[in-house]
Parts: sequence; structure tokens; C-alpha cells
Amino acid sequence: MKCKDLAALVPLSLALGSAGVFAVPTIPAESGWGGHINLGIGAGTSESNMLAGISSIDLGEERISSLEDGPGSEDIVLPVAQFEVTYTLGENRTQFYLGNQEADALSFDLETTLKTHLGLRQEISGIARVSFSLSASSLPLDVWEDPYVVDENRSDTERTTSGLDISIDEIFGTGFELAWSSVEVEIDDERSGEDLGLSQAQQKSLDREGQVYNLELSYDWKINERHRLVPLVAWVDHDLDGAAMAEDGIALVLKHMYERDRWLFVSRVFYQDLESDARNPIFDQKGEAELMGGAFTAFYRKPFGLQNWTANATVAYQDKDSEIDFYDSTFGVVSFGMFYRFD
Repeated sequence: MKCKDLAALVPLSLALGSAGVFAVPTIPAESGWGGHINLGIGAGTSESNMLAGISSIDLGEERISSLEDGPGSEDIVLPVAQFEVTYTLGENRTQFYLGNQEADALSFDLETTLKTHLGLRQEISGIARVSFSLSASSLPLDVWEDPYVVDENRSDTERTTSGLDISIDEIFGTGFELAWSSVEVEIDDERSGEDLGLSQAQQKSLDREGQVYNLELSYDWKINERHRLVPLVAWVDHDLDGAAMAEDGIALVLKHMYERDRWLFVSRVFYQDLESDARNPIFDQKGEAELMGGAFTAFYRKPFGLQNWTANATVAYQDKDSEIDFYDSTFGVVSFGMFYRFD
């Protein structure tokens, strides 16, 4: 299997899963339908004071006893469910697609949730391969209406996203790729700080709704037939309505792929440093957080002789270390899945 074929084999396991090698997959030469599906199960732990859950899966504690402490730990079991359906116009080098992809290209941040994309890929000979897509939450995330309620059960509410994603790959035949995304965040019942007797202006500064922008530049370095290395640098802007919750900064990602016989190994590490310009009215200091983590995924083609199938397993972990302990979080998961490709 040559490196140019690997994009078809890299599923995005789940919100905490491994990132793909390519943002804009190669467009097949032949016209027709295609796609893939990846199904499985994952288990791990979650620590967060801001997240309530996904569907019936708890990610955070319903009741907390202090705003000065970091979050407690929850055991989690998550389904692996990723798919994409495509229709290709081979002669035109055009592909239409519908599928869910990881919510945030930079991290395993569950606050951004899994997204479903409806889009178009177009190969422009000698110039680039481009992708445009509209996205929306495929699985709404539950957050707390007011995360700062103490010694009472907190009520949850849905957080959804919608946005636009643009990627330009193999720019002028090089390994450079430029990607930009804009995501609008909406929360059904945003009541942050209501229980603390804050002023309207102070409550407004805690608003978690708004826009999230990502601008990324990466380079796909094809070291040889077995190894590829993809460094990525990005600017992240959480332009949220609440000044104390808005933050921006830089992110760094390094991906590595190694392929041998029927095995493919994809590893990924990342670092993100975000800062806020406004003081938090509850904790009387500006927010600043470092996010670090990584993932390792192993793929095995044709397990038990099954054609078009690829078994996969992922180990992923991230840790958010905030200057304000209340906003600390960690996530870790081990997942197993079966990937099926159809043409």
C-alpha cells in the first residue's frame, strides 16, 4: 500500500480519537459512490467542571462543593461512530461528501463536539486540492446552565455548533496545507453566574456563546515510503460574547505516520496556549490555560482475511492546566473499532 492511499484508511475514531493524516483526501480517478464507516467502543475517564455529558454519558459531576477546587473524575464509555459518504465526478476532479469529522482540528476538546460536514472537494491541476464544507453538531454536547452553582444539583443544557470549513492542500504541488474554520457556538440556556448574585455586566462577561476561529498552516513531509511527518502551527481565537471567557493564542501539532505491510501507525501530539484579556469576575484574575495531549492509533488491514475492513485501536489523552483551578480538565480514552470502506 503506497502512502497516497493512506488517507482512505484513517478514520476519526470519536471526539477523543486520532486525527487523520490529511485534511483533504485524494479524489479518486473513477466516478461513482464511495465512503467508509467506523464503528466500535471506547472507555476512559473525564474530569471537567464545565461539561455535563454527551447524550446519557456523564462527563462531569452534577453537584460540586467549592469553586476553588479542580474537577472530580467520571468513568466514561463512549461509542465509536464515524462515517463519510461521497460521490465523485472523476473527469471533473470533483467530489461531494457528507460525514462527521473530529470537532476541533487542533485538539480532542469535547467542548467543541463532533461535527457533521456537507461539502465539496475540488482538485485544481497544478494549483491545489480544495475543500469547502458547512458543518453542524452531529451530537449535541450537554453543559451546565450555570456551572458555578455550589452545594446544589446543577441543571444541564444543550450546546450546539454550526460553521464553515475551508482547506487548501498540496498548494502548487508542495506539501503545504492551509485551513480555516469558523464555528458559531450556541447554548440553549446560558445562565453562568446567576447563582452568585453578580451584576448583569459581570454575568455577561461569563457568556460562553460566540464564534471560534482556527487558522492552520501545516506541511506534509514525505520522508520515505514508510514514514510521513506533519508539523502544524495554528492561531486559535475563541471570540466569545463573554469577555472573561474569550481567549486566543497559538497551537502546535506534530503528526507522524508509519506504514509496514498490513499495519499503519498514526501518532499525534499537540500543545495549545490560550490567554484571556479580561479578568474573571468570580476569581478576580485573567484566564490562561495550557492544553497538552496526544494520541496513538494502530490500524490493521484485512483482519481475519476480511476484504475492505481495517481493525483499529486508539489510546488518547489530554490535560488542560488553567491558572484558575476550576477550569482544569483531563480526558483519557482507549477505543477499539472496525473500519469498512466501500466503493
